[in-house]
Amino acid sequence: MRILHIYELGPLGEDTVHGGLEIAILELCKALAERGHEVSILAGAGKNGRTSRYRIDGVEVIPVDFLGLMRRTWSASSLSVARQAFFPLAARNIGGHDYDIYHGHVYVSGLIAWLMARRNRAVAVNTIHGSYYNVWEKIAPQGKAMVFKALERVLVPLLAKLTDLQIHTSASFARQVLGWGLPQSKIKYIPNGVDPEVFREKSTIKEGQGRIFTARRLVRKNGLEHLIGALRHLDGLDYHLYIAGDGPEKNRLMSMSSSLGLDNRVTFLGPISHRDVAEELARAEMAVIPSLVEATSLFMLEALAMGKLVIASRSEGLRDVINGCNGVLVRPGDERALAEAILRAASDPSVGKMRAEAVKTARRFPWRKIAEITEKEYERLMKLRR
Repeated sequence: MRILHIYELGPLGEDTVHGGLEIAILELCKALAERGHEVSILAGAGKNGRTSRYRIDGVEVIPVDFLGLMRRTWSASSLSVARQAFFPLAARNIGGHDYDIYHGHVYVSGLIAWLMARRNRAVAVNTIHGSYYNVWEKIAPQGKAMVFKALERVLVPLLAKLTDLQIHTSASFARQVLGWGLPQSKIKYIPNGVDPEVFREKSTIKEGQGRIFTARRLVRKNGLEHLIGALRHLDGLDYHLYIAGDGPEKNRLMSMSSSLGLDNRVTFLGPISHRDVAEELARAEMAVIPSLVEATSLFMLEALAMGKLVIASRSEGLRDVINGCNGVLVRPGDERALAEAILRAASDPSVGKMRAEAVKTARRFPWRKIAEITEKEYERLMKLRR
């Protein structure tokens, strides 16, 4: 099959800083290419303004721009409204041959996939990578929360009706969308994946006792203020938190850390490459994911694959995978519960068994399996189209 994935932010290279969504798209495309398909990614140009096509591990990347707007709106930490608005103009004419599958990610790219597929009489697929629907009131001012929630309530079902299939990486949100009246044939839950062996190789790096690591975009929904706050309840104990990532909440989180007197116990690593995330994770005693809402977190799967103790909030996409036997779940936003879970980990004799179960869990989510499931959906939709 000839497959085109579409997303405003694209992969720029192995040693470049990317968000989890870009990594997920690239890894899925690489796994599909390994299965013999011709796979490309259409994305907005990066900060270097490059618009010539290039390849990453068998996947063709097609960066596009319009009057330099894609280059100027590129960010490793967030997808701006402006970039989403300009992307359809940049993507309007990519040239080259037609594709069998047009697979757009999130909203604008999902709409572009539908338009391109309609023009070429091909299959259109849209993936929704999680949702803030149930937490908008907690992460945005009341007025904005109402608007964003209403938009999501309209856009998600609309894209599901327009495209041939809507994939969700959060089982909980997939169920919610089905509850909005969408037919089962239109909605499919397919989680993200991981390459377990790649992350197991990093497990030879020596762990640092009391070293807590998380890799998150610094945004409200990821609950990092609660993780920093939990350190207050570990006063006098030798725990150090390392945070990798960037985003609009960075200054607020750094100020919070200072005001709590935690400057010597919290290190902001800034945006780092995916390779460096793996090495920082290998050095950690535990990985903590305090998100208020989450899909199938790549960082969670990578931590499990490395056999780390994972402490996560009991939010939608995390509890789909973490079950108490392979990691610890705590109530979202509960700083004391988070601190207690960290403390228990230091003396709990079952942690070793939990870490072994974590590795077994990660082996259920190899990218080759996720690609095979996706491939079968593509084939089914092509038969229906014919």
